[in-house]
Formats: sequence, C-alpha cells, structure tokens
Amino acid sequence: MPRVTPWRREFSAPLHALQSELNRLFDEYWTPSRFGTSQNPPVDVEPATWSPVVDLVETPDAFILWAEVPGVDPSSIDLSLTGNVLTLRGTKPDEEGTDTVAPRRERLFGPFHRQIVLTGEVNFDATQAEARNGVLKIRFPKLEAAKPRTIPVQTQ
Repeated sequence: MPRVTPWRREFSAPLHALQSELNRLFDEYWTPSRFGTSQNPPVDVEPATWSPVVDLVETPDAFILWAEVPGVDPSSIDLSLTGNVLTLRGTKPDEEGTDTVAPRRERLFGPFHRQIVLTGEVNFDATQAEARNGVLKIRFPKLEAAKPRTIPVQTQ
C-alpha cells in the first residue's frame, strides 16, 4: 500500500487544475456559439483547486442544475449568468489549516469555479437557487418563446 506523503498531496493540486482547465476547454468547444449564436462564453483564467460535480437536466419548462459543494457556505457562492453560460465560483475553507500534519489528506479545499453552458434561453429573473446538505439546486425557467409547443394538424 503506497504511503501518502505531503508532497503527493501538493503534487495533485496542479493535476486538478489541469483537469478543470481541460473540462473548461471541452465545454467551450461544444458550446452552441460555434453554430451561430452571437454570444461567446467568457474565458475564465482564474486558478481553481477543484471543480464541483454537476448534473444538468432539461424539462419542458426549465433547466435544473444540481452542484455538489459540501463544506461551502451557500451565501459565499457566486452565481452569474452571461448569455447562456452559468458560472459558479466560491471557496471551500480548510478547517485544519495548512500548518497541520496529516497522514492522509484526500478532501479538496480552496477556490473553485465551474462554467456550464445551457442549451436554451432562460428567464433569469425567475431563476431560483437553494442549498441543502451540501447540494446546490438551481432552477432556470425557460422563456416562453423557448418552450415547446404543439401545432394541431387539421384535416379537410
């Protein structure tokens, strides 16, 4: 069984930053802006230690996003929407501090950010966010023009 040393924990921080940056690049590559939307997603160059895990679902009326942010004060999370790109930012504090010696340290601390591209137009004024048990839930109602409609077919 490998022994965890402090340098291994510090070594993993750049790898997490690299993974976050690769995720951002892939998200930018697959954005609808490549297919004619005039709004380009913002480029975020701030370093992040970790990136929250998210689930995004689309219903006929809304987009619903769940983000796992355990240990983060919900009031300290910064949510912003630019065009169709949602940005989550915040910091998870380290309760023990950096001056302690830990034989094993796997939990991630420090600043985080995550950008998620929504595939449709949303009503920003009606957006609701709530946090419970370390999970942030954000509901983005769709604009009336973006909701699916049925067209009746008439027979003669």
